[in-house]
Amino acid sequence: MIYLVTTVVLILCSAILFVPKLKSFTQRNALASNFALTLIATLIGVLLAIGISNYDSEEKERRDLVKLLHAAEAVVKESQDYSVELYKHYQQHELDKENPDSKRRFFEKNPLVYPTYLDALMSQHLFIKNLSQESLTELSERLIIMKRAQSAMPKLFIQSTHYVLYILEQERRYQQQHITLLELEALLDVKEDQITHILIEAL
Repeated sequence: MIYLVTTVVLILCSAILFVPKLKSFTQRNALASNFALTLIATLIGVLLAIGISNYDSEEKERRDLVKLLHAAEAVVKESQDYSVELYKHYQQHELDKENPDSKRRFFEKNPLVYPTYLDALMSQHLFIKNLSQESLTELSERLIIMKRAQSAMPKLFIQSTHYVLYILEQERRYQQQHITLLELEALLDVKEDQITHILIEAL
């Protein structure tokens, strides 16, 4: 953006030399005027080249981020599917389901699958640099909750995988410019409220 603004300013500055009132001045200082125009034209060319290069670089980073988000969605979906099946198995076969110690022992022996791939992504410069602040914050908070819930609170863990998957999906849509940043933030707020109500009703 700054390169575009600078380019426009330079064009406007060079246009001053063509104002009819300054025609006599331009003619008297033809050499200096030509030098100034040549210099400005060169600067404009350089700035446009830098701007285009930066745009291409940003677009490449955006495309790379979308690929990472697709991969993250697949990993979280696998974690979610396995965790749901494991929880179903627990409910069907564990006799003492109401005993917290029994639940903890079961899930310590048969841990829910935490998507460690997301931890690796969260340490990548490309990922955290280009991710929206809203998604970065929500992901960080939810991953902490999942780690704490992994061996003792399967319902919370599974609901968190739903929310994480939703965050990744909406962030991908935002990066692909299908939704705006304001729409992304609103969607995440609504989904978080829904997840919270579901968990409160389940307790």
